[in-house]
Amino acid sequence: MRLWALRELRETAGRYAAGVAVVAVVAAFAVLLLETIEVFIRMLSTTGMQDAAPVRAALTSVGLAFLGIAVLTAAIVISGTFATVYAGRRRDIALLRLVGATSTQIKRASRIDGLAVGAAGAIAGIAAGILVSVAAIGILNASFGAGLEFAWTPQLVIVPAVVCLAVSTLAASSGAKIVARVSPAEGARSDAGSTQLPAPAQRRRGIAGIVLAVVGSGFLALGVIAGLVSPFGLLIAFPGGVLSIVGIILGAPAFTAPIVGGVTRLLGRRGSDLLAGANLRANPVRTARTVVSVLIGVTLVTMFTVAGEMYLAQTRAYFGDAIELEQVSQFITVMLIVVYVLTAFSVLVAAIGLGSNLSLSVLQRQREIAVLRSVGLTARQARRMVLVESVVVAGIGAVLGLLLGVLYGFVGANSTFGVQGFSGPVLSPWFVVAVLGGAVGFSVLASILPGRRASRVHPAEALRDS
Repeated sequence: MRLWALRELRETAGRYAAGVAVVAVVAAFAVLLLETIEVFIRMLSTTGMQDAAPVRAALTSVGLAFLGIAVLTAAIVISGTFATVYAGRRRDIALLRLVGATSTQIKRASRIDGLAVGAAGAIAGIAAGILVSVAAIGILNASFGAGLEFAWTPQLVIVPAVVCLAVSTLAASSGAKIVARVSPAEGARSDAGSTQLPAPAQRRRGIAGIVLAVVGSGFLALGVIAGLVSPFGLLIAFPGGVLSIVGIILGAPAFTAPIVGGVTRLLGRRGSDLLAGANLRANPVRTARTVVSVLIGVTLVTMFTVAGEMYLAQTRAYFGDAIELEQVSQFITVMLIVVYVLTAFSVLVAAIGLGSNLSLSVLQRQREIAVLRSVGLTARQARRMVLVESVVVAGIGAVLGLLLGVLYGFVGANSTFGVQGFSGPVLSPWFVVAVLGGAVGFSVLASILPGRRASRVHPAEALRDS
């Protein structure tokens, strides 16, 4: 099994490029976070601060929270990548099962892929993070005379490496679950397989997702009520937010399927548009993964924006002094900029995931596209088909992310500052336009390479038996 896994890894290494890129982004993000915290603490020590431990603990907690969000997004993307790649090996795995391989051996072999992707991404990301840190410190010193020095610690390598290897390995095992249970009889089939979950598993995940989302919503409501009398309502609302978003991720195929179905049926009557809609509806699991990766990034940005704007609106009623109001506004604006920078890594991971899912989808449907090309589908129509898929998925993820972000921001602000007065969500229409426009722009860019690949599929590929 190990030799087979290594051979397949060499032959399909290019399909893991997006996974390596995602792991590299997470590793670089971890290095930058750790280095920033260490440099800041050392800078404070030069000012005479005796005990910097509380500051370090606070900064580390915030950094770990944002790193966890990026890791979660990366895990979703990497798991989808592995699931699609392994679906292409479904027939080979069925033949291995036929000659005695067990599902445990298949999943164990998948960890080789996970370790390889994790190691390659970690090495590239750690190196990039260190180089960017050194460059940033040099720019700050040259521009402002900051006198900062690069703070080397073993954690700069150990933490990103452990996190990346663990996430990639677990994501590989998760992605291999479906094909690891493939029946030996499927070795006689000529299709490439699919990433669909078995119906019972889909039902269980859907039910679990609904339960978690309902329980989480209850905690969110209790947090808002508690926030009207105490600033600690956030302690109740926070677990509700975690439970609800986990429920949404688990039940994503169930709740996104009708949305995708409704949206795709509103598309034009062009053949490429109809094909794009049919492709998205045919594999709700793959479509849901892509929607969720976009949804998480948009939700984060929207949540902090709404919470910040609501707090600004509340402070205007309590600060009569224009100077005090300006100071508070500047502080909140700086904090939002920091948050945007931190969440940008999760958004970048989501963008890579969108392009990866499209590319792997084209590879998985190569024979199907070849059949369509043989009956008249033009290269331009093939590119448009992929473009429409990308825009629809990114648009749905962005809209759902806006709605969730407004809800979480509203709950977070009122559960924390509700004692100053209950208020409704505040969100600039320009922000909505920027998010939706950005989602469309990202989706267009993400569709370029997959669309080009689809347009170059030769009709003769339809004659292949795998």
